[in-house]
Amino acid sequence: MPTPRRTPPRGLPDSVRRKLEVATAMAWEALVETHVGEAASFVTLLADRLPLEDALTRYFREMDLTDTMVTAIRTRVLLAAEAEQEGAADGAAASSAAPATPPSDSAPVPLHPAAGEEDEGWRRFLPDAVVREIRERQKRAEDTERIVQLALARSEEALIRTHVENAISFAALLDDHVSLDRAVQQYLGAVVLTGCRGQVVFQRAMARLAEVHLPQ
Repeated sequence: MPTPRRTPPRGLPDSVRRKLEVATAMAWEALVETHVGEAASFVTLLADRLPLEDALTRYFREMDLTDTMVTAIRTRVLLAAEAEQEGAADGAAASSAAPATPPSDSAPVPLHPAAGEEDEGWRRFLPDAVVREIRERQKRAEDTERIVQLALARSEEALIRTHVENAISFAALLDDHVSLDRAVQQYLGAVVLTGCRGQVVFQRAMARLAEVHLPQ
């Protein structure tokens, strides 16, 4: 794949350059929105396995995001999570306002654990119980890692789809001024997309453009 061009091609009319600036801003917003949705899904999926901040940090690290992008995504995800928590709290408050259920005539709860409960507590420290607990923790960690890898693969595909749509928009905007491959390169340069992900986006965008521009 040719090196992406970060500066607009020479000879573009000022009106096209302004449209490129707008297209770049819109592309950035589309990428942020995609990441916000994927990061929120990632956090929700791992809610019973990782704290929110740990899940977000893992998502940002694995998706290889810039500090600017991380700041924008983190803010929106945390605001959405806070709004969801407030909604849940309001629902819980409304439920607690309902008439309480009359107490039953069941026997009082003993203040001291029975002998059987004390024995059960000590059993947790027996060698077999310790080994079993270690294995369960290891299995949970492996299950968590499997979920993380699958979720990240899904997020990567969603991100690439957004990049391809953005690149096609650039190609349409620059259709009368540069070749299709240079238009896609212009997009990659505008969002500073390189490496394997940049190659995949370039290939898929060109394949999509081929569907339209190749003779039938």
